[in-house]
Amino acid sequence: MINLAKLKKAEILQRASWKCPLPGHSKHNGLEHPRCYEQYEHIEIDKMCVLDIETEDLSADFGIIFCWCILDMDNNIMIEDIITLDDIKKYKSNKRNVHPKEDVRIIKSLVEGLKNYQWVITHYGSLFDLKFIRTRAVICEVPFPEFGNMYQRDTCKMLWNKFKLRRNNLAAATKNLVGKTRKDHLSLAIKHGCLRGEKWALDDTIKHCRKDVLDTRDLYNKIHSFCRKSKTSI
Repeated sequence: MINLAKLKKAEILQRASWKCPLPGHSKHNGLEHPRCYEQYEHIEIDKMCVLDIETEDLSADFGIIFCWCILDMDNNIMIEDIITLDDIKKYKSNKRNVHPKEDVRIIKSLVEGLKNYQWVITHYGSLFDLKFIRTRAVICEVPFPEFGNMYQRDTCKMLWNKFKLRRNNLAAATKNLVGKTRKDHLSLAIKHGCLRGEKWALDDTIKHCRKDVLDTRDLYNKIHSFCRKSKTSI
């Protein structure tokens, strides 16, 4: 047990905000796990990834996730997953199904991929990607990281706070600040093709997602040194 009377206010606050890095201990802080705090407090876990998703619609109670890409910032290895015709066929629509759930497998693999990281980098993800994933996970009853288990950095918010561009979308920001962009656009025909499980549409969609991840990585590397690395939970 910790004698709080012997601790200064600053140390109490630091222990309270600290999260144990051991597997299965992530919900515990330095007050609940004093031995872990003393052993691991000096260790900074900063494993980061870049994330992007492609979706059917902008609202997660109506649309589904077609695919996702995660890029490891340490080794530039990308992992990904995309919906298949089998995923679509497994879901049988009926009057009792309030929401579409063809993307259940995709959501599970995405959450599993994120478990290897403490930080996730997105562009506009704090306002779209992460909210969409969380909503789909809750709807599909897939466990999603709880508050304080993972942190986020959003290049769009960095642009709002530290830069003055005419447009802050990924294509414009990367082209202006990095010097080039890979960005392209998904047509309505491609999205309809994905809903039918057509290979050509799925191939175009995953290629688009990869390009967005690479542009987000390049933009982050260009601008992150101007911004404070605050621990904002996903």
